[in-house]
Amino acid sequence: MGSEWPESRLDEITTLIIDCPHSTPEWTDSGIVVLRSNNIKGGRLDLSSPSYTNEAGYAARIKRAIPSEGDLVITREAPMGEVCQIPPGLRCCLGQRMVLLRTDPALVDSKYLLFALQSPYLQHQISWSEGTGTTVSNIRIPDLKAFLVPTPAINEQKQIASILGSLDDKIELNRQMNTTLEAMAQALFKSWFVDFDPVIDNALAAGNPIPDELAERAERRAKAARQQSPEYPHTLPAAIRQQFPDRFVLTDTMGWVPEGWELGNLSQVAKLVNKSVQPNSEPSKLWTHFSIPAFDAGLGPAMDLGNTIKSGKYQVPIGSVLVSKLNPQTPRVWLPAVSAESAAICSTEFMPFVPLNSDERTFLYSLFCSGIIQSEINQRVSGSTGSRQRVSPKHIAVLPALMPPREPRLVFSSVLDPIFTKQQENNQQIKELAAVRDTLLPKLLSGQLRIAEAEQLVAEAL
Repeated sequence: MGSEWPESRLDEITTLIIDCPHSTPEWTDSGIVVLRSNNIKGGRLDLSSPSYTNEAGYAARIKRAIPSEGDLVITREAPMGEVCQIPPGLRCCLGQRMVLLRTDPALVDSKYLLFALQSPYLQHQISWSEGTGTTVSNIRIPDLKAFLVPTPAINEQKQIASILGSLDDKIELNRQMNTTLEAMAQALFKSWFVDFDPVIDNALAAGNPIPDELAERAERRAKAARQQSPEYPHTLPAAIRQQFPDRFVLTDTMGWVPEGWELGNLSQVAKLVNKSVQPNSEPSKLWTHFSIPAFDAGLGPAMDLGNTIKSGKYQVPIGSVLVSKLNPQTPRVWLPAVSAESAAICSTEFMPFVPLNSDERTFLYSLFCSGIIQSEINQRVSGSTGSRQRVSPKHIAVLPALMPPREPRLVFSSVLDPIFTKQQENNQQIKELAAVRDTLLPKLLSGQLRIAEAEQLVAEAL
């Protein structure tokens, strides 16, 4: 590494290095959080899909140590070397294949060690057995204790952690913003195309009857509208409401639906474009690769640049929506950012769908994300066989859906397009900030880059 800083063994700068219990916790639907390897990625603790145990299970798993605020947790295998820091207020215990680290605050800053363990220098030690020069499949505790960590003075450690942390904070802020924007988009789709709020508003204004199953919702909307403006009893602008009918009709197959809407299928709004491509047949081209699993710490599809991919892929069309055939625990629908200047491919476990009308891409994306379509997909995935459950593209193309006319689909897309544009801008900034962080990290840990220089580079990036 050629570090200018002195180095310390990991067990010299920590007060605890505790392996997890080698047993499966008693799983419960609620209770105390059990940290698992899928909760740790890219230096972050992600509890969007938490696992729990009961008090007895918790007591059995904290006999060696109680995880506390500021402690680090590192995965021993599958995946190996992922690390996170325990946040304030989290009562938790370790799942399998995890190790708890507690720093000696007089010798090493916990946040600094979090970044150090993610550095190429430490990741190399994690992945290789230096004595044999071979890769390893798991981290042995004696090897972990012997890892060498660059150890500048504690005040410089804190400065380095602050610099890198400011980039991580902005990345996390962008991720949270994108989560909020996504929730807004899906809430609007549900309001318009599942709960029929614009049609309810129009029916109330026209004095048309409201179906019994929608009466309670209609009353809530009428009350909200009156509170907003007694003279203008609507909660949506007229330009939007006029794209929706003002009455409901009773059908044999769907019950009460907005007038003019019909039961159709996805093939009415999208087509599957699964054109095969061999990346290694064009070695001079730089490909953007969307792979499974596609969720990458909030970035959407993982993007690996390179032309060393040997297996066949699908070309990602411009303006497409990618839908996973598999049944992953992560979201299965993505909007890839692909332009005429880019060359993008995706795993054949994706289904690239292109809207028949290019201005309805966000409607198509939201339709795929909707609870109704996801439920249909899950039923078909659950009915599949084999070691990896997947859905057939031909089944997806004919999934039934209550299909509104083009006008409300178009106005929905026009309202949502700025939201998804903002998401893509945030994602681009996340990529750029992550690149700055990953560039600064090894240089700061080696002492090749001084604090003042790094602070200037971060200020320019932010």
